[in-house]
Amino acid sequence: MIKTIAEGVSLNYIQSKKFKDICISINFINKNEEKKATERSLLAMMLVDRCARYDTKKKMNEVCDHLYGCTLGSRTVTYGKAHCVEIRSKIINPLYIHENHNILNDWLNFISDILFQPLMKHESFDADLFQENKNILMSKIKRKEDDAQSYTIMKAFEIAGKDQPLSIRVRGSKELLEQLQAEDMVSCYHSMMKEDQIEIIVCGDLDENAFVKLITQKLSFSDRKACYETYYLLKSQECGISREEKNQPQTNIAMVYATNVTVKDADYPALKVANGILGQLPSSYLFQVVREQNSLCYSISSNLISYDGACLISTGIEEENIDKTLRLIQEQIQRCKQGDISDELLETTKKMLVGALMNSLDEMSSIIGYQLGNSILKRKYPIEENIQAVSAVTKDDVVRVFQKMTHVATFICASKEKDYE
Repeated sequence: MIKTIAEGVSLNYIQSKKFKDICISINFINKNEEKKATERSLLAMMLVDRCARYDTKKKMNEVCDHLYGCTLGSRTVTYGKAHCVEIRSKIINPLYIHENHNILNDWLNFISDILFQPLMKHESFDADLFQENKNILMSKIKRKEDDAQSYTIMKAFEIAGKDQPLSIRVRGSKELLEQLQAEDMVSCYHSMMKEDQIEIIVCGDLDENAFVKLITQKLSFSDRKACYETYYLLKSQECGISREEKNQPQTNIAMVYATNVTVKDADYPALKVANGILGQLPSSYLFQVVREQNSLCYSISSNLISYDGACLISTGIEEENIDKTLRLIQEQIQRCKQGDISDELLETTKKMLVGALMNSLDEMSSIIGYQLGNSILKRKYPIEENIQAVSAVTKDDVVRVFQKMTHVATFICASKEKDYE
């Protein structure tokens, strides 16, 4: 059931008897910009850390314990042109608790406190709350940059996605984070609560109408005119090969291709199959040729950045093998464009994708994530229909989407000569 509880705020209730828990996912969606991404990543952490009613970590833990070990967390994620802050909480279904019939009411009161009563003093977030989470976020950003493979991918995205959403890091930038003050977060908070498109997904086994009524009472969001763009196509503009040297034990490569297929295109199921054939399975061409036959790397894979219309190929190798690795990767893409795809690999890949979709029906987080995607894309696309679409993909379909792919950028983070023993 999908219900509009305020203008710009939708509630999607997924009835399921498979799980003993109830999960709520509240998603705040706005435009994906670097400054906003930085502020919103920090705000997401601050909101679930403490609030006005429960102003210490001890009090937050105590209320979670009182709610039979309910979980609470936040994260940020991008959907192409959109940036999303997710607040997620899970609690045991009251059907399994006989002595407490008000647990859902108490749980939603807790979530309401977190969202509507943050830890503010005199129109500024608590200084300790702000600084603690700012330090944690800065550490996360730096750790990501210190990881050679992650750094290589981020640089490839910056080059390939220049002046496009792909170049924006989901947690924002450390330079902008350094400049943030506690007062700055107030306007970010009010903007998120009043201007964001909000998608609420609930999954579990409850009296649907009664619970929807309870949520509507407890989470009293105001009306807002909000509907943000998400998917787009990465520009097919050749940026060539860029290189940088760092003190690290191996050389990392990240290659970005424009797929020229959006997540809503009729060709998208074929693109998923093509990606599987290229680099998602032990039998995929990249794994078989680059790793198994030539022993150039430990791992290599291709991944779709679906909402940006991009495909990423990444691997780690020895520096002397750079040219050979690049040549072999390009050869695998070219052979697929020419139709050199075995029927066995095609069917194996389709079975893998169908199996993953079917398994997702047994995981609450996957069900919620799939439905959120449908809500963001404003479509009804049941998993069963998705499975049918993947199963119907032909070799000609796969060749067609491979022929649409164009190279945009390659970034090589090479290993400096150094003794790593």
